[in-house]
Amino acid sequence: MRILQLCHKPPRPSQDGGCRAMDALTRGLLADGHQVKLLSIATEKHPWRAADVDAEYIQQTGIETVHLDTRVNRVDAFANLLTGDSYNISRFHAPELEQLLVHVLRRQVFDLVIFESLFTAPYLPLVRKYCDGPLMLRAHNVEHRIWELMAAETETFTKRMYLQHLAERLKAYEVNALHDFDAIAAISAKDCEDFKALGCTCPVFTLPFGLDESELPPATPGPIDHVFHIGAMDWDPNVQGVQWFLDQVWPTVLRELPEAQLKLAGRKFNDQLDVQRTNTTVLGEVPDAWDVLCGSGIMVIPLRSGSGMRIKAIEAMAAGRPVVSTSLGMEGIHGQHGTHFFIADDANSFAQRIIDLHNNPRQAQEMGEAARAFIETEFSNQALTQSLIRSIQRIFDL
Repeated sequence: MRILQLCHKPPRPSQDGGCRAMDALTRGLLADGHQVKLLSIATEKHPWRAADVDAEYIQQTGIETVHLDTRVNRVDAFANLLTGDSYNISRFHAPELEQLLVHVLRRQVFDLVIFESLFTAPYLPLVRKYCDGPLMLRAHNVEHRIWELMAAETETFTKRMYLQHLAERLKAYEVNALHDFDAIAAISAKDCEDFKALGCTCPVFTLPFGLDESELPPATPGPIDHVFHIGAMDWDPNVQGVQWFLDQVWPTVLRELPEAQLKLAGRKFNDQLDVQRTNTTVLGEVPDAWDVLCGSGIMVIPLRSGSGMRIKAIEAMAAGRPVVSTSLGMEGIHGQHGTHFFIADDANSFAQRIIDLHNNPRQAQEMGEAARAFIETEFSNQALTQSLIRSIQRIFDL
């Protein structure tokens, strides 16, 4: 098939889980023999750096980008309070991208258009004018849930009220948009259920993040010698989760294990959090996340707001690392608590799971081995992509 993939940020260089999820789909489509054309917004946070991208990828996808300033503008945010629009969405709408879309759609015919995330939905009416094929939303999250949960976790009254306002506007937009697409590909079964509960009547598929066999790192057996978290600190749910971990969980771990070490990796750590804590090292942004994931640590995912699937959980499990996470952090990963990972939603339980794994190296190793085998079996990128495309072809007679 001839497929247009419209992205709200460049899939490469892959800076975060969202980038990796989009890139995985692109690679899966190409490997399955489809022609892929990539159009993407580029931003200050996610710039397009062609020099850092493989030339073959650029040639295969014909990627074109439009730079858009999506940074929060206080004047625009205030003005948005007076309208019925969602400020989260309107920041991603640009005439320049509309012009590029028209240019491409007038010259190429596509059998399927994939809109990556709700932030590309403003371009759906324009694409509909020029394309007869099905238009599918690849939903990385149930977006308004993120803001609802962040508001619930926010103590400051005025900020909580503003976050609730954003969540309400975003929910209204999201519910309306669900009726405009021909199909939805949710990243987790939970999100799939949520979209149906919101009234979505079009076909809804589940397309989790997957890894190619060639991406799987060597297994990393051995004793546990640290705890680690990896995630960008320019995403508010990560900031909230790490702050909770530092304040509520880590002190309990240290009381039991005074020599325990914590390593924090990801963008913007020092800009967002006071991390001058006992036995804590800030690695910051690392050149290759696998260097952290393939170490000898316990991965923690203290997420308390958000939606979708944690790409880093899949990758850590693929590396054979034991994982301790909140329930929210493991959404979409249908493994077994106690076998493939540990789930803990309160601070004391979270700390105790870390302590148990530190004190029982054999259990930690067995959990890592079980996690890796589970990912190899259940999260093959090629198999997941093929399953989605065959379903699309069958339903829409492509």
